[in-house]
Amino acid sequence: MCGIAGILKKDGSQPDEGLLKRMQQAIHHRGPDAQGLRLFSGCGLVHCRLSIIDLSPAGAQPLTDASGRYWIVFNGEIYNYRELRSELEARGATFQTQTDTEVIIEGYRSWGTKVVERLRGMFAFAIWDTQEQALFMARDHIGKKPLFYTINTGNFFFASELKALQAVCPANVDWDAVRLFLGLQYVPSPKTGFIGIEQLPPSSFLIWSKGNIQIKTYTVQHISVVDSLLSEKASDAELLHRFEDAVRIRLLASDVPVAAFLSGGIDSAAIVAFASKQVSSPLKTFTMGFEDGEFDERDQAQTLAKHFGTDHHAFLAKPEDLLRIADEVIHHYDAPYADSSALPLWLLAEQTAKQVKVVLTGDGGDELFGGYRRYLHLLRGEQIARTPLFGSWAGRNMRKIGTWFHDTDIVRMGRYIEVLRTKPSSAYGELFTGAYFDSQDLSHVFKPDFLKQTAPSDAVEYVSNFASKSKSMPESILAQAMNFDLYSYISDDLNVKMDRATMRFGLEARSPFLDQEMLAFAAQLPLKEKVAHGKTKIALKRALKGIIPDDVIQRQKRGFQVPLAVWFRGPLKQAFAERCLDQQAALAKIVELEEVKRLVEANDAGANHGNRLWMLYSLATWLNGHIS
Repeated sequence: MCGIAGILKKDGSQPDEGLLKRMQQAIHHRGPDAQGLRLFSGCGLVHCRLSIIDLSPAGAQPLTDASGRYWIVFNGEIYNYRELRSELEARGATFQTQTDTEVIIEGYRSWGTKVVERLRGMFAFAIWDTQEQALFMARDHIGKKPLFYTINTGNFFFASELKALQAVCPANVDWDAVRLFLGLQYVPSPKTGFIGIEQLPPSSFLIWSKGNIQIKTYTVQHISVVDSLLSEKASDAELLHRFEDAVRIRLLASDVPVAAFLSGGIDSAAIVAFASKQVSSPLKTFTMGFEDGEFDERDQAQTLAKHFGTDHHAFLAKPEDLLRIADEVIHHYDAPYADSSALPLWLLAEQTAKQVKVVLTGDGGDELFGGYRRYLHLLRGEQIARTPLFGSWAGRNMRKIGTWFHDTDIVRMGRYIEVLRTKPSSAYGELFTGAYFDSQDLSHVFKPDFLKQTAPSDAVEYVSNFASKSKSMPESILAQAMNFDLYSYISDDLNVKMDRATMRFGLEARSPFLDQEMLAFAAQLPLKEKVAHGKTKIALKRALKGIIPDDVIQRQKRGFQVPLAVWFRGPLKQAFAERCLDQQAALAKIVELEEVKRLVEANDAGANHGNRLWMLYSLATWLNGHIS
């Protein structure tokens, strides 16, 4: 796990070493163990190393192949590198190190661009061909590792984080990206929040040669809607086999100890259950809790830790600690980003990194196996919408009722049912954005000129268009929703959250649920094995019965949440007014201040507008840093 960056010169000259060093310094936190820089005619590569595999100096990067023709900088881990190494050695390849990095470069020599389809792991890498003066760079199937790029004065720049590109290139606000952010709470790739700077999408590779760029997509798995040929018993056995293997290879592919994040939920419990059986000493586990009992899972995590015999460490995220780091987190994420669970994750990563370098996480379990409550809302809403009389009444009146009782969930469901009856293709888009700013919210809170200017980047339409590109049956709104969550929400929200928070402290996060083999299996699992009859994660819970405690399997999902609505009634109230309600603030250029005040007043009265207010607060903070 590392940070990478580089400069390519269209005229073939040698890049400025000072620029490369500024880029390297901007991402130094991603790899504090060592730094490497290499200059060529037409190219400069830099690397910041977090030593995980082959801790010797031989693993330093940039790394070359035996011929000296190809040079690589790599961020990530390849879990099947030993198997690939054996296969390449049988083809005549020789190796100078024990790294997975060298396997990638030798794989590229043997298989060309198809090497990305052979890699099982998480990765973002760039390979410079000194002979052809061409660059090949790629990103993993689900976007675990980031990779950004821009073209400036004909030259090509790339880096693991936006801050490295901002150190050397102009960066102007992309208002279309801001519009998308307002509905999603993140900026979807390839957009980044800045004009002219893009992110290589997941499951893609890019070839740069003499100023010309080609971007191609490789294998993508889509959620299935057909029945499986496997029996429940055979399906459960296959699920457990693949999951155990996904955990095993993430423990083996490391020359340093591996730990795990542990909450009170089913996903992290499953990881700890399998990981604790495969280590020779007690597995270290880490939990972050809250003073508010509604959000605190420390007791449940402690019970699980005792059950599995782990070396457990629990930390407390106090409100003053979370508020103290809020601005730092917003700025560190570079792009507009408002997933508030990044705050406690930041504190958890900071504490965990003091003891270990690698940690397993439960990311992906909800998206692969159907764990979100909104999937149940999708199905319930469809049932209501199909009921002739009640469906019509609900669509007209639930938003009014929810507003009267300050219940934003009822408002959101009413809007979803209403759209299901009038424009089904936009239904999931409205439901998803309803937690932030859906179509009606936007029309009230934001200025008409801004909405007109950014209309092609409406978040509801983005979700709908994304879903329509999937291979799911048109009538399966659940499959389309899960595809969107798998290839947009995970990649551009959850993976971003985990990568930036952990790598800020030189901590590597590995996600067994997002393993290529796990994803391939889960994608073909019938929908009725995921969400049906008011139940979620049906197959996963059935397979794990007897492996993790029954009370964990039956426990309602809680999530890693913070009490935003309460904060904006108290400790963040004054700061919000200063940043978001000032007529001279950057945010005032695009919002109707009186409508924002109404949101604050409704939140004060008991409505939960925490997400919306946090989005405005985050956006205002971000804009203040990028608009003079």
